[in-house]
Amino acid sequence: MTPRDYDDDDRERPSWREIDARRDRPHSRPLAKERRLPKKQAEWVRKMALRQAEALFKGKRGRPEYQTALRELEEAHGTKKFPAVAKKFLQEYGLPEEWGILNLLLDVPEPEVVTEVLRVMASQVASRSLVEKQGFKGRLQILALTNADAEVRQEAEEIMASL
Repeated sequence: MTPRDYDDDDRERPSWREIDARRDRPHSRPLAKERRLPKKQAEWVRKMALRQAEALFKGKRGRPEYQTALRELEEAHGTKKFPAVAKKFLQEYGLPEEWGILNLLLDVPEPEVVTEVLRVMASQVASRSLVEKQGFKGRLQILALTNADAEVRQEAEEIMASL
C-alpha cells in the first residue's frame, strides 16, 4: 500500500444523496451575475472611461471646446476671417496634430506659422497614406513656386528634397 492509497482510504467520500443535495442547493453565483452590467452597457462604460482618460492626458485638446474651435477654423477657411480665426486658434491651442487642419494652416498669411506647419507635416509624412503624401508634395511644389516669402519657399524646397 502506498501513502497515496492510505490517504484515499481515510478520507470520507460523500454519498450520492449528499452530492445531489449540494447540486440542488442555491449558490451565490447567480446573484453575482445579476449585479453585473449587461455586456453592451459594460462596453459603453469602458469606452467612456477610456475617452475621459484620453481627454485628461490631452489637456485643452481633449475638451469639446477644441472640437468647436476646429470646426470654426474649417468653416472660416477660404473666407476673409480665416487669418483671424487661425491666429486665435493657434494662440489658444498651438499647432494641432490633425493632418487636415495642418493642411489648412498652410494658407495662413504669416510666414512663421507656415514654416512651422511645414516642419510638423514633414515629421508626420512617413505615417501618412500615399494620397496624403502626394497631396503634401503638391502643396510643397506650389509653395516653393508661388509663395511671396523667401523663407517659406526655401523651407518647402528643402522638405521636397528630403522626401
